[in-house]
Amino acid sequence: MKILHESKGAQVLHAALESGLELLYLSPLVDVYPDNPIRGGIPLMFPQFGDSGPLRKHGFVRDLQWNLVAETQDTDSKNLSYVLDVKATDFPEWPFDASLKFNVRLSLQMLSIGLSVQNTGQQAFVFTGGFHPYFAISSRKDILLNGLDELPFRDSFPGANAYELNSDALVERQYLGNAEIRFYNGSNWLKITASGFDSWMVWNPGTAGAKKISDLPDADWDQFICIEPIVLAEPKTLLPGDAFNGEMVVLVC
Repeated sequence: MKILHESKGAQVLHAALESGLELLYLSPLVDVYPDNPIRGGIPLMFPQFGDSGPLRKHGFVRDLQWNLVAETQDTDSKNLSYVLDVKATDFPEWPFDASLKFNVRLSLQMLSIGLSVQNTGQQAFVFTGGFHPYFAISSRKDILLNGLDELPFRDSFPGANAYELNSDALVERQYLGNAEIRFYNGSNWLKITASGFDSWMVWNPGTAGAKKISDLPDADWDQFICIEPIVLAEPKTLLPGDAFNGEMVVLVC
């Protein structure tokens, strides 16, 4: 088992199981663009998903330095815990107090991640966000994604179709619901489950989109697919003292 992580954004960069299976993709151009959000691994999105509000895309916590408060290992697992406190004075465009905790557990055949958000201020706030994992694949032509067929969906762009996964086209589709996913990455079947979130977002820029992303090699669109558990369809409101808990579990079948 091997896990690499970065205090910037509390971001998991690599997660390899006991078998040697690498679950995540990381752009080889990350070091070339150190001021950019890290392209790959598992970015955290809070308090805004995408461009759904007035903040920078996917919110600000992925750009901040988190505090690593625990890192343990035994024969069966590796565990990480990061925390971040946001003050109302930190961001004028988001003047609220919040305490975030991100937990990671990598075991022989499983990766689980959990995010908790507590409102530590005196004012209620609303947020969207979630996890943005870049799952490593052999090629888009080889992958299968099962379990979302019966869910209603919203395409972000005309012509985007999440069931054209085996093409080189843009994929960006939000599935409304929290169904269990069976995902074939080209070599292994994975079961992906989530709790606390209201949607799955499936994203890949395709050939044309990759050429517009500076920190992604043109050909690397074919090395990952993002399957993201998110809060978006129903933004969460946290009253003072209230907390949100979201989790994603990836298990080799």
